[in-house]
Amino acid sequence: MAIERFTERGRKATALCWFAAALTVGVLGAGVMGEGAESSAPRAAGRADDGAFRWFSVPIDVGGLAKGSCGVPVGCAIDFSKMLAELGVAGAVDERTLRLLRVGGDGKAVERAVQFEAAAMPRAKRRTLLPGTTEKVSYLAEHPAGRTPTGVKVAGRLTWIVRDAPEGTARYRLLFGVRRGGRMIQVPYAPRNLRGFDERGRATPVRLFPVMQIRPLWPVGGRLHVSESGRRVTTYHVGPTREPAAGDPLAERRPYLYPVIGPDRVSLTEVGKPHDPTGSHAHHRSVWIAHANVDGHDFWSRRGGAILHAGFESMADGPLFCRLVHKTRWLAGGRALLAGRRELTVWRAVPDFRLIDVAIELSPAGSKAVTLGRTNFGLLAVRVAQSMTVFDGGGEILSARGDRNEQGAHTKRAAWIDQSGPVGRGKWGGVAILDHPGNPNHPTAWHCRNDGWAGASFNMAESTPIQPGRPLKLRYRLVLHRHSAAKANVARRFEEYRARPTVRIGRAKEQ
Repeated sequence: MAIERFTERGRKATALCWFAAALTVGVLGAGVMGEGAESSAPRAAGRADDGAFRWFSVPIDVGGLAKGSCGVPVGCAIDFSKMLAELGVAGAVDERTLRLLRVGGDGKAVERAVQFEAAAMPRAKRRTLLPGTTEKVSYLAEHPAGRTPTGVKVAGRLTWIVRDAPEGTARYRLLFGVRRGGRMIQVPYAPRNLRGFDERGRATPVRLFPVMQIRPLWPVGGRLHVSESGRRVTTYHVGPTREPAAGDPLAERRPYLYPVIGPDRVSLTEVGKPHDPTGSHAHHRSVWIAHANVDGHDFWSRRGGAILHAGFESMADGPLFCRLVHKTRWLAGGRALLAGRRELTVWRAVPDFRLIDVAIELSPAGSKAVTLGRTNFGLLAVRVAQSMTVFDGGGEILSARGDRNEQGAHTKRAAWIDQSGPVGRGKWGGVAILDHPGNPNHPTAWHCRNDGWAGASFNMAESTPIQPGRPLKLRYRLVLHRHSAAKANVARRFEEYRARPTVRIGRAKEQ
């Protein structure tokens, strides 16, 4: 995603409108917005500003979106410390003051939810505390609010969801505050960023409640639950910690997501194949990542290797998304073949659909190359609920090419594939898998069956060697939607996915 700078020539009048709108929305307060996470003028929120902050704003323009974009995640890197340095302002931005306003063509502003992920900061070389603070506190360092901390920045990634871009562009204004008094404390855990406190020791309140959450913070029974506003979206089963016996019908052999709950509060996925009392397809675990030919070893079925839990790189909550980064080991016969890393980002639902982004990274576990051999089975697959299948529920499989059901779409290449069907009385829902245009072999081939599953067959046509130091990286997006693929506009969701938005950040000004 490109990031550019631009000037505000010709926008002075608009800037005044933006700031006035910000005042009416209550952006100079420090209240907490609940699960709605958005507000529009003239609704007030939070306590009135008591002069505790100096306020600044910066314009942000987004272009290059697909026309008619709705519910599209957009993000950019941002460095608030650099902005303050350019303005000659001492101190540090309090990240909990961030307010993002969507500015319409008529100049009216509506506050949109925004999520800031702080970049990792170095541990303070010397532990500094202010007078009166006991040495027993856990702080890494403590600074007066009006002093620029040495070596610690407020920088990172800013993310929001574009909800309305009929022409493929959108304009925003971001407001942020710098404390006049109080203190900034560097926290003792990653990313070791700063937290603001007033003169009485009260933390700056959270503006946007983190409605997207991963709980518990450590797996219980090998499971982590993902929820939105306390309602479960999915459960992540982290997989085994040691290689199970081959052929064990009940053993966990890999991580997976189950259930995966759609917009109508019904699970869209299933474990196992319908009408299969022997468990011949028990390895079909809802949404899973696997491969049937890794240097000749089978990681797809119950007969071969296992994908083991190796650790968590990070877990994050937020008002817009939660993210899990999981490290795995692909083990066969006691020998590690691949080191895996997967990033699962579950986005807050918008009307009628939810997005889940899946990023996969595979590297040789040793010093030699590992080959993903030719096979129809691997890497990402989804088995849908029995009521949604073509055979049992009268559902439908549809690809980006318009190929329908197993007889039309099986083994064909396409940018996406969708499985949809009945999920309740009078209700229809679906799951689409989008293949990112940046993936090797795009558009991928698909393995799909009318009994209820489809998978991206990355190696259907040819094998792929993975060299040490050159990991294979793949990205996919799941769209959990109401209605059929056509009515849910899955084709537009793909156009939004493949678009390459440009984010232009203007120059900050004090308000």
